[in-house]
Amino acid sequence: MSPSDLVHHGVQYTIPSGQQKPTITLDELKDRKIEYVRIMWHDMVNHVKSRIVPLEYFEKLLATSRPGVPVSKAALGMVFLALAPGFG
Repeated sequence: MSPSDLVHHGVQYTIPSGQQKPTITLDELKDRKIEYVRIMWHDMVNHVKSRIVPLEYFEKLLATSRPGVPVSKAALGMVFLALAPGFG
């Protein structure tokens, strides 16, 4: 199996034209007096994770070359309430 075979998996979802979700700008968030932004995602085992950050931090985050939030290495090896063997 070549490395290029590994990238052709899963389903690519696209939003049909005319059904774009509305977006909001940072200025609109400030105008609405929004103070915090909740960033949510699903981890590798489909658990919902989130970070709540101040709007000022979120604005700085978006200005970076690779926006993202830190995830603890330990969180990737958790099994129930303990680390998997070999993690840590």
